[in-house]
Amino acid sequence: MKNPEIVEISNKMSPDIKFSSDSVRLLAPKLLNYAENKRDFLLLFELSKFQATRNQIVSIIKKDTNIHKKLKELIKRKTNKSIIKKIKDLEERING
Repeated sequence: MKNPEIVEISNKMSPDIKFSSDSVRLLAPKLLNYAENKRDFLLLFELSKFQATRNQIVSIIKKDTNIHKKLKELIKRKTNKSIIKKIKDLEERING
């Protein structure tokens, strides 16, 4: 993502991030840096709320090889209907 997009998302996501657990709050800036677009960030943010998925995200980032590709694969494997609904709600708040 480009810097203006990162700033926009972080400003609008501030309340959501503020009420998240410490581990999710600490991971959010890294997700902003590694996500290719806004939707990917939102999906990764929602996925990071689950301990097992958060551990997978952290291990992908720590290995520092093909981060974008591996995060995309994780998104494809772990995304379900309830997460997509949450993402749509977040997108509406960010865009509107």
